Amino acid sequence: MKKSIICLIVAAGMAVSCDPIKDEKDFDIYSVSASEIENAISITQTDANGNPAADGNYFTYTTNPAIPVTIFNYMSDGSENMLAHGMSGSFVIKPKRGSDPNQTYYIRFVDSNNNPVDIQRSCNVYVQQELDPEIRLLASDVYGKKIWKWDTSITGTFWGNMGYCGGSGDAIGIDGGGAQWWGMSSDADFPEQLQHSHDGAYHGEGLNAWMEFSDEGIITCYNENGEVYQSGPFSVEGWNPNGEWRKGLLKTTSILWPYQVNWASNGFDAIPGEYEIVYLTADKMTLVYPDGGDYGGLGNWGEATYWHFKSNSDIEGMALGYGKTAKKSWTWDTSITGAVWGNMGYCGGAGADVGTAGNGQWWGIDSSAEFNNQLQHSEGGVNHGDGHLDAYMTFDADGIVTSYGADGSVVHSGAYEFAPVNGNEWKVADLNTSAGAILWPYEINSGGNMPTTFEVVYLTNDKMTLVYPAGGDFGSLGGWGEATFWHFKAK
Repeated sequence: MKKSIICLIVAAGMAVSCDPIKDEKDFDIYSVSASEIENAISITQTDANGNPAADGNYFTYTTNPAIPVTIFNYMSDGSENMLAHGMSGSFVIKPKRGSDPNQTYYIRFVDSNNNPVDIQRSCNVYVQQELDPEIRLLASDVYGKKIWKWDTSITGTFWGNMGYCGGSGDAIGIDGGGAQWWGMSSDADFPEQLQHSHDGAYHGEGLNAWMEFSDEGIITCYNENGEVYQSGPFSVEGWNPNGEWRKGLLKTTSILWPYQVNWASNGFDAIPGEYEIVYLTADKMTLVYPDGGDYGGLGNWGEATYWHFKSNSDIEGMALGYGKTAKKSWTWDTSITGAVWGNMGYCGGAGADVGTAGNGQWWGIDSSAEFNNQLQHSEGGVNHGDGHLDAYMTFDADGIVTSYGADGSVVHSGAYEFAPVNGNEWKVADLNTSAGAILWPYEINSGGNMPTTFEVVYLTNDKMTLVYPAGGDFGSLGGWGEATFWHFKAK
């Protein structure tokens, strides 16, 4: 969709001294024409390094006479989004992928009588063909938006205080890094911790709340009732995925429960407006903010605030990664119950319980040798090479899944497609494939039947569990009839 970028110059009721105006230009703020506005503002277009560029995404502006300006853009829903404010400054125009590079923007001056005067300009800007790597992780590459929720799986808590320890940021996101002091762990904690909020009120930001990052650079926060309670822009500065502590700086005021802990008693602002990204994968994000933004105190164990989030909505990001050359390999996972393939009761409930604890399992193959004892389930009663714990399969960005034997030889390949399923407790997606495309692709006790639709009941950046009910009877969920399971892990 074509987007128009609107630049508004607003007097905002602010008085302008007469002397500077007389020194520069004669400018009557009580009655201004469009031509006077044209002559009053100067805009320079550059690339990211500040070099003049006819298709640059970066703009600097000055006004003469010096008057305050406010820069807005129009989002796809027609709402205005402030990008900059001041008598001079800078702003960025980065349209969504596929947008028209010819962008129209407007300059508005509001005189002392509150009368707006508008002028129109246009410019050509560079339109990205691919998202920046950090935006792919935050907002998804395929779907254009991504849902993030609170994550209690790291330390049992999702927000609280910690020592600003330095070292590995990954450790904070994986297991807390031993730095955590205290944190909220349930909905019941929110009413007890309202002194940390900016207004002393609870807005429904509990464990059932979520926030949606869009590739347009907007975060929308929903409370536990599914109602929007805040929204605003975001950006990432200084992205370095190999950074030992900080991977980048997330700049926004619109995340879930965006408050630094104990801000009032320490004399700080409630909402920092920027957060260190210390850990970010397709399904996990941990943010940290040191008291008062004292980034120089890293390693001194001063007080800092942490946020743990998780996402399971970016199916393709977790399954194969990002970009036109994305490719990811999966192999058998014995860590769930010891078994990698077998039968189970088609139990229903939370599919995550199947993927993390093997809920409903009856029996399964647990070694390479065991595959050869179960050839009655395979095509033609033969082990084609994928019946081995070191076999693996690779999903690529061209929509092809290829299975390999333990020696790396191709066993079979075919087309695949992930179809996300929203709001379903049992599964997060359906995996549709050509017959026989995945590892050991057989329905149990079927004489070698190879399904073409599998339920993805659990998927993270590292784990994937598939289920198929006997005869493809998906309507019998919860009836505990026989079903086949597959447990995989990222290779």
